[in-house]
Amino acid sequence: MVNKILISFFVRRLPEIRRSKGVTRKEIAKGVGITLGKYDKWEAGKVLPKSEDIARIASFYEMSVDEFLGLTEEESEAIKQKLIEDAERLSPEARKIVVDAMTDKQA
Repeated sequence: MVNKILISFFVRRLPEIRRSKGVTRKEIAKGVGITLGKYDKWEAGKVLPKSEDIARIASFYEMSVDEFLGLTEEESEAIKQKLIEDAERLSPEARKIVVDAMTDKQA
């Protein structure tokens, strides 16, 4: 159930922001450092972006992760706690991306 909700969110949100910024799928994929095929899977709802991918997308658009996701303060805090827990299992590079994205929001 949760995955269906998340997939629905990203299927709607990714193209919405991309179009509002006037960016092509190819440009966002290159800017985020992924293949066009991977990005297309996100927009089509075939695969969910990982935490570090979401941080990279937000950074590409010069947005905080919260702004990118359209979160309220309460939602943001709950997700921040989950990201901190999840980040412990990531590679050092991926963990840094997530932590940096969270730090940018607080600055």
